[in-house]
Amino acid sequence: MSEQPDVVIVGGGIAGASAACKLAAGGLSVVVLEKQEAYKDLVRGEWLAPWGIREARRLGVEDCFWDGGGWEIREWMTWDEAVADDEVEAVDMTGFIPGFGGPMAFPHHAVCELMSEQAVAAGARLEMAAAKITVTPGPRPVVSYGTPLGPRELRPRIVLGATGRGCTVGRQVGITMRNSMHHWGGGMMVEGMDGWPPDVQAMGTEGDVMFMVFPQGYGRARLYLNFPTVNKHRYRGPGGVDRFLAAYELKCLPDHGKAVTAATPAGPLSVWPSVSSVPEGPPLTEGVVLIGDEAGNADTVLGTGLSCALRDSRTVCDILLGSADWSPAAFAPYVEEREFRLERLDFGASIISRLHVEFGPAAVERRRRVRRLMARNFAAQVTGLLNMVAPEEVPEFGFSEFFAERLFRETA
Repeated sequence: MSEQPDVVIVGGGIAGASAACKLAAGGLSVVVLEKQEAYKDLVRGEWLAPWGIREARRLGVEDCFWDGGGWEIREWMTWDEAVADDEVEAVDMTGFIPGFGGPMAFPHHAVCELMSEQAVAAGARLEMAAAKITVTPGPRPVVSYGTPLGPRELRPRIVLGATGRGCTVGRQVGITMRNSMHHWGGGMMVEGMDGWPPDVQAMGTEGDVMFMVFPQGYGRARLYLNFPTVNKHRYRGPGGVDRFLAAYELKCLPDHGKAVTAATPAGPLSVWPSVSSVPEGPPLTEGVVLIGDEAGNADTVLGTGLSCALRDSRTVCDILLGSADWSPAAFAPYVEEREFRLERLDFGASIISRLHVEFGPAAVERRRRVRRLMARNFAAQVTGLLNMVAPEEVPEFGFSEFFAERLFRETA
């Protein structure tokens, strides 16, 4: 006879594990299926905006981030070939949301492990190494999967799909996405960056790379590069790690980036197409609701994926814990808010990508023009707020075609 828990969560990442914590603490029977045998560094997002920290607190999982190695970042530096040395300024990131400080960098896999432990302590069951998971939607959805001890079947009241950009559940239940790709990205953990300011994140563009540095304390940092599609093979294969680190040897960085290029790899290097996925309908069907990146996502260059995942988790959990009605119609507030949020984030990410992840003389001059405009008119910096505060808190004019045209027109 099939087990019939209240909720099955497919995917034990940030979205799925945080939902498991909230739902189990609320008294529901929860089973989490995670395909990994043990949590490990898979090179995921490891930056949480202040509004994402607020969501974590509301879910009751904020301590998992801090205990898992969370590190407050207090300043943001833009070193860029379009920025003169005497124009570089530190942006204080600690005051955007009172009571929450600056954004947080953290080791993704360590936080997921602590969240899963918290969920289990609250009564959830965690199944690691769950293989060949299939989901059939319906009034009583069916979840089948393999384990080292043989096949299993669950018939919960509802399934939460939280498998990330792989969209394992969404594809099975017929939820389709409109995908677009602007560039490629790559990431790697390093250690031995003792010469880098420990509470300063940095980004900028030079040549044919857009770089990001997010310190995690004690000389460790997560590095990301964004680059044109034509270079998608540059950091693969033998020597890829060395080429990745060498890409940080940039004139715009202090000491030409030696603090980074001398670092030691402390995890795998991963390279991916930076895809934006917008659902072509509601991210749910009868008996199944998608959360996190599986429900749609903006380009990774914006860095808001984990904050969105926690917002999704909290919103859906509030619905499940607040009413016995778990029909698709009950999730209308989630669908409406998420569509509004993703539309804004997708618009903002397209501006960031065009501004910072396009290359060549025309792109350099464009960044210079935009900097001059922002220096004259502070309102032109509105899109930058998307990295710090929730999308609904950003002024409406920052999402208009008029604003984008004003920002990118050929004369400043």
